Amino acid sequence: MPSTQSVSATQFRGVPETLMITLYARAMEHQRVNPILRDAKAADIIQQLDYDFSKFEQGWSSQLGCVIRARQIDQIVQNFIKTHPYAVIVNLGAGLCTRFSRLQTAHIHWYDVDFPDVIDLRKQVFAACGGQDGSDHNHLVAKSILDFTWMDEIDRELKQPMMVIYEGVSMYLTEADNKALLQQIQARFGPIEVLFDVISQRTARSTAKHDTVSKTSAEFKWGINQSLDLEHWGLGFILKREEFYLQHFLDDLQRLPAVWRLISRVFPALPMMLFKNSGRIVGLQVGL
Repeated sequence: MPSTQSVSATQFRGVPETLMITLYARAMEHQRVNPILRDAKAADIIQQLDYDFSKFEQGWSSQLGCVIRARQIDQIVQNFIKTHPYAVIVNLGAGLCTRFSRLQTAHIHWYDVDFPDVIDLRKQVFAACGGQDGSDHNHLVAKSILDFTWMDEIDRELKQPMMVIYEGVSMYLTEADNKALLQQIQARFGPIEVLFDVISQRTARSTAKHDTVSKTSAEFKWGINQSLDLEHWGLGFILKREEFYLQHFLDDLQRLPAVWRLISRVFPALPMMLFKNSGRIVGLQVGL
């Protein structure tokens, strides 16, 4: 039975605090009549936390974008699992991500990697909600993703299929950090696919205008306009997929504020131009 005592999360600042944005987005979506993404675990977790989520209430764009992104990544990862049911999946910057419980991961060995204080919060809040899902297969690694010794914690057999995910993370790293991370993954595990999302350079310059990130002390540090540029970061880097997930904003105009509904009807191409390239999911093969 879930605990009635709140777990404090008021101490988080900077990038670790942004995990509250994605958690809030999924929990609020789960409460809708016809949700884009169902996440009962997120809805349970948010009830266990002592944290002021009210500062994100006006962030309609971020809330919608987060759940669309999560849904699209879920679909890609689930397809990978269907093809490779005994694979290893590493989720970097996991925060309070509940993807392991959302997907059919019966035989998957799943690793959630994040800062020690975030992993400690994860342990506390999952315990308050009835325990960590699939503890035999869901492993927690309490290290910064830029402390590359996290790779030593991954138990993988020779040539065992593997995917690395980092969602809502790349924009808080510098270009040099992102490049170093991908190159280290290639050197240690390649060839594998790394699935992550990126923002445009214009969006990366606009932290202060972001509807939720601006409510924290985190800052965007990197964006990229052409995903194919990633292929220049290392020999054997191949762009395998690119998905402009924010175009799904227009799937249900009733989800948009009145002014955007009007613009979408009068100038239907304009919202697509503004939304489409702001955020993308990319799948990068690292290694030949």
